[in-house]
Amino acid sequence: MKQQPSQPSPPRTGLAAAALFALCAMPGLAHALTETEPLDMVYQQAPEQEQRPNGPPVETLRAPQGCKLYLPAIEDARNNQVYAGNLTLMLPTVHATPRTVESLRSGDAGMWTRDALLSTKRYGFQPVVGAAASSASAASDPARQVSAVVALRLAHAWSAGLNLVSHVVLKVNYRLPGGAVATRLYHGMGTRTNWASGNGEFMSVLNLGMEEAVRSMAIDAAALCEGKPLPAPAPASGPATAP
Repeated sequence: MKQQPSQPSPPRTGLAAAALFALCAMPGLAHALTETEPLDMVYQQAPEQEQRPNGPPVETLRAPQGCKLYLPAIEDARNNQVYAGNLTLMLPTVHATPRTVESLRSGDAGMWTRDALLSTKRYGFQPVVGAAASSASAASDPARQVSAVVALRLAHAWSAGLNLVSHVVLKVNYRLPGGAVATRLYHGMGTRTNWASGNGEFMSVLNLGMEEAVRSMAIDAAALCEGKPLPAPAPASGPATAP
């Protein structure tokens, strides 16, 4: 039997180039962080969850039509505004002994918080930054608007084994009908696999924590827009403690 000629194998340089391209195309890697380079603090929201066949129902959140979310003040009120977390580098040993701990410098967290609050448009809100609800509009339709002063109290990301974890806390002061003020704290936790300790990876896990905190705030704001009382504060769940 005549043997068929074998197909030439692709050059190794081509395979290496393809592997390098695939690695660079992975989201959130970019380049490794250093202690002198701040995070860019760019907010990017994750895609909304889609209903999967035979899967559990996906909870949807929609504010009443025409609900305005007034945000007269948004501030960075963290105790430490210089750093946004830390990366622990481990020795390649059985017991994974820490070798060094590098601090993550923070960028403009105030603008990051502002962009996150503007993302409430996805829930049907009409966010208005830098302005408070007028007394006339409040009197005409108090159930179609919410006024909230927001302060970022914590934004911290850290490495934990093969993962990255984040904890974000928002403090919100609501101006209720009649002039009373109610305060709520919203905690958001994020986690993702740590591939290369890249700046995009740390920013991605911080965004996950921020998105969870903003969504919790949006749930309460939607209730106010429906004319309901502000829900009671959620019980403390004991979030993970950053190192």
